[in-house]
Amino acid sequence: MKLVRVVAPHFVAGFETDGIVRRTAPILKRMRGWTDDRARKYIASKGWRASIVPEQIAFTFEGESNFGHHETK
Repeated sequence: MKLVRVVAPHFVAGFETDGIVRRTAPILKRMRGWTDDRARKYIASKGWRASIVPEQIAFTFEGESNFGHHETK
């Protein structure tokens, strides 16, 4: 699973993907279930920037899964 950071003019948020977007920050919830390619095209069309967070960085990510409950990793 990879953590992707999305930077937009009015927010910074993240989502987790394994080729399919699995968990997202609430502002990115429409992307849940999308392929990485679809998410990449959507992010680019909005003029946002996205980058993969290196695995060496320890993080806590709170977001919602496709099941709608709150999770913390």
